[in-house]
Amino acid sequence: MAANLLVAAVLNAVTFLVHAVGLIGLTHLMTKVIERSSVRERRWAKLVALFLLAMGLFLLLSVEIAVWAACMIGIGAFPDFETAFYFSTSAFATIGFGDVPPAREWRLLAAMEGVTGFLIV
Repeated sequence: MAANLLVAAVLNAVTFLVHAVGLIGLTHLMTKVIERSSVRERRWAKLVALFLLAMGLFLLLSVEIAVWAACMIGIGAFPDFETAFYFSTSAFATIGFGDVPPAREWRLLAAMEGVTGFLIV
């Protein structure tokens, strides 16, 4: 149990750091897109900025999920990246399909991934 909580604490710190840096970058990007447009182009610039935000968030969440998946492989909870990424996406999004369980000794870590995803999303 202690190992699960320690790994979860480290992954939480990494996830929140990546998320914070990513959100700051996306905010700057959106601001630049809108500020660099003329008054007549503002509506399109806002549309482009929102599109970039949506794609940026998708990419950001994918990176965060990949970090959890890589860790799950590293600790032996899953045999390959595809399975680990599938599981992590399900857990992070708090869907929890349950069709691909982690190794028994890492179940608490898997639950903590769901809590992290809930807090981030």
